[in-house]
Amino acid sequence: MERMETQFDAGEEPAAPPSARRRETQLRLLDAATEVFTELGLQGASVEAICARAGFSRGAFYSNFSSKEQLFLALLEREFRRRADDVASKALELEPLIASHDGSLNATEAASYIARFFGPSDDATAWFVLEAEFLLLAMRDPELAPGHEVFMYGFYASISGVVERVLTAAGRKFSLPTHRAIPVLSGVYERALRAAALAGPGSRADLDELGERLAELLFAITEPLDPGTR
Repeated sequence: MERMETQFDAGEEPAAPPSARRRETQLRLLDAATEVFTELGLQGASVEAICARAGFSRGAFYSNFSSKEQLFLALLEREFRRRADDVASKALELEPLIASHDGSLNATEAASYIARFFGPSDDATAWFVLEAEFLLLAMRDPELAPGHEVFMYGFYASISGVVERVLTAAGRKFSLPTHRAIPVLSGVYERALRAAALAGPGSRADLDELGERLAELLFAITEPLDPGTR
């Protein structure tokens, strides 16, 4: 498999970029896989169904990806890269609004901002289900497990600086190491998505209260900045 470059890799020399034609083939396979995985689930989707949706042969598939699972990992990398970019973009818009409170932002106001800027997208629940399926596969497959773990920690690291900047604008800082705080916040987010997934399509179970819960947690694991630090 020609491995797709990802921003979440750590300590590795970047691979040579693929040719324009190969890159186009990979992108079409990824786009087709997004549709097929969403419709059929990770377990139910087949290489043949993905190839048919993309208009390619099995040979084209296996010249780019070694397995359906490796394709999904590349797809997950792309999705989390999009999420990281989205968080960074929203943070740029949010920082001056938070800074206007001059360090007096309370939990209720924070909940409103979180719900407004960082609420789950319409397809978040479907993605959560697919990620849960892949996690189960990675737990059973020693070849997939290390890559999945490195990828997740890489994603958390990619958004840590953004979260810290927003906190600084609010006049607060984490009271525990950032690399430990981010997974804790992510756990609350994932719990809300799990409740929505279990409640069925279109459910808003727990999602409408997500901003409030994240704000409560943020105020529990952060503390005011020292005067003059902002």
